[in-house]
Amino acid sequence: MSPQDKNPQDKKRKGPPQRRKGPQPARGRRATAGTVEAVMVTDVVTVAPSATLAEAARTMERGNIGMLPVVEGRQVRGVITDRDIVVRAIARDADLSSTRVEQCLTKDVVCAHPNWSTDQAMKAMADARVGRLPVVDETDQLIGVITLSSLAFRAPEQREALDTSKEVSRRSARAGER
Repeated sequence: MSPQDKNPQDKKRKGPPQRRKGPQPARGRRATAGTVEAVMVTDVVTVAPSATLAEAARTMERGNIGMLPVVEGRQVRGVITDRDIVVRAIARDADLSSTRVEQCLTKDVVCAHPNWSTDQAMKAMADARVGRLPVVDETDQLIGVITLSSLAFRAPEQREALDTSKEVSRRSARAGER
């Protein structure tokens, strides 16, 4: 019996964590170097608006991720981040087992498009002060996520990803000073 088998939390999990695949073109597409499509994560873990915050947090933990697109059908209704759960729920004494994701999600989400250049995505991230963007197709259906990490490891200009990360951090720090 491995040490993992002895963890009581593992018995509550429903199957293995969903894994995100590396960069792959969306079905029927050919990715062009330097585009969002070439560096985005395509196997995205999502959550329904009706899920509880506790369910969302467990999903984040299993997937080792800090942001979940909130989807109905394949349409993005918003995103929920680990920070949203802390600031909008825990800090306000919300009951995580009964509070729904839809009550704490970030609704005004900037979404990237697969044909955007990585420069466009980095600018959008810096302007919105976020490190992750859902990627939607021409019908606004979720097809991936682009992150600072995927840009840093896979983009042609890795230095620009570092600069974007600095800008996101700088703007977030200024927002916190207000």
